[in-house]
Amino acid sequence: MKVGFNRLAEGELIAAAQYLETEARLGGAFLDVYETWETQVKRFPESCPEIAQGIRCGYLKRFKYHVTYMVRGETIRILYVRSARQASLSAWPRR
Repeated sequence: MKVGFNRLAEGELIAAAQYLETEARLGGAFLDVYETWETQVKRFPESCPEIAQGIRCGYLKRFKYHVTYMVRGETIRILYVRSARQASLSAWPRR
């Protein structure tokens, strides 16, 4: 399987790594955890829970980040990479 990012998701992954590197020198470790997760999802694309029709959400436990994705044929499309706090806040309706 191939992995592709939507326009914003790749920037979110890079920004998270940069933030973690600046704050705690953990940017490389974050990317290692992400790459391990990606390898697992490429092998088992339906292993993460479905949160909406055709949309699945993985969790990078060590860093508390969500990775939301869709499977389309032989491609995994990453929709967003957000901290768990950010992801839960975005679920609230906006007024």
